[in-house]
Amino acid sequence: MTTPKANRKSFKVTKGNTHLTVYPYRAGWRFAWRTRESDPWKYITRPKKEDATAAAELKLDEIETGGLIWSALPAARRRFLEAIHRDARHEDEAAVLAFLAAREKSTEVVASVARFLAWKVDSKGEETRHIANVRSHLEPMALHFAGKTVIDITADELATWWQTRCGHHGWKTRNGIRGSLVSFWKWCVWATLYPQAVTPADRLPRAEPGKHERRVLTPEEFKALAAAILPQYRSGIVLQAFCGFRPEEVAPLKRKGMSKKSKRGIRREEIDWHLNVIRVPGEVTKTGFPRNVPLLPAAREWLEWAGVRPGQTGPVCDDNPVEAGETVRLGREVFKTGWPQDALRHSYGSYRNAMIRALPQVAEEMGTSETMLKQHYHNPKTKEEGEAWFGMLTSDLIRSKSDEIEVSARTFLEALTRTD
Repeated sequence: MTTPKANRKSFKVTKGNTHLTVYPYRAGWRFAWRTRESDPWKYITRPKKEDATAAAELKLDEIETGGLIWSALPAARRRFLEAIHRDARHEDEAAVLAFLAAREKSTEVVASVARFLAWKVDSKGEETRHIANVRSHLEPMALHFAGKTVIDITADELATWWQTRCGHHGWKTRNGIRGSLVSFWKWCVWATLYPQAVTPADRLPRAEPGKHERRVLTPEEFKALAAAILPQYRSGIVLQAFCGFRPEEVAPLKRKGMSKKSKRGIRREEIDWHLNVIRVPGEVTKTGFPRNVPLLPAAREWLEWAGVRPGQTGPVCDDNPVEAGETVRLGREVFKTGWPQDALRHSYGSYRNAMIRALPQVAEEMGTSETMLKQHYHNPKTKEEGEAWFGMLTSDLIRSKSDEIEVSARTFLEALTRTD
């Protein structure tokens, strides 16, 4: 049965200063609404007048709350907002809003990495060896995720790339790549490209070194190395093995970008033979802070073997053996499986602590922290092993070489007198 014509007149439903006009439409009732004048009109139709009135009152309530017309949202959008309302706690609200704001600002990852690297170079005034390493880690990551914004790279995606990139590399390489990623994401937080939250890079696990990776040489290995190394590089292995120097503190790499312009190697006049101390200035140390290193009896004897003696001036070592290819040669001829990187410095840390049992002092001598010493350099040794290391004499090496000459001469004479 249709509504009598006399009752089918338009009427207004009012709330506050807003009203909606309900009018007859075919066999039912309809009203139109929009939140802004620029929006297209939307319509709601109901078969009964009272239903249309109730719908208009509900719409006016929604309009009055600030413009969100809940019932007009697509079903998928309503489910999303309902999930946020259901699952988000009050203390999560700031983090959610920060994420949305950062996502709007976040730029494409290749462009972001380029900005980050340019910022680092500008901060240092040059592209250092460290920045070059960071670049070698970040640019492949950026190319892998090219087209994505920084904030859209998930923790799982980054972890998968990191594991693939690391492959079978050791813990130092894995942590090095992780460190570059963490540094980049921290910059993104600072640059407001990522919210103040745990980043995907922070979630990557730190790789722990296995015992076999804390390479420490034996006295026999050191003597074999000393017998094989070219004379111009002898001082380097002595300062690493008996004073805990870093290789670049003895002789920095000279290739462009491999070392800071302000850095140089230790000089002969900085060795105090009278007070038995090496005064290492800030322009030599990695940290930029000066330190004093004890000149132990073993160091004195082996430095003289290397041609470094009291009263001399100038660089202790002119060239870095890595650039000259000497470490590659020694890794093949002496160690067979490659040059044991940092093993000489590792050896000093381990054997020195075996002698004095004071990690903080050893860390200070080596220009590092106690925590880093435990993680990277300390391979516990006994006091007897420490004494054997610091008790090595150059005469042992000379005697060993003499024995080789004697054996070779005897073999040669036997060959001459041998009859068929």
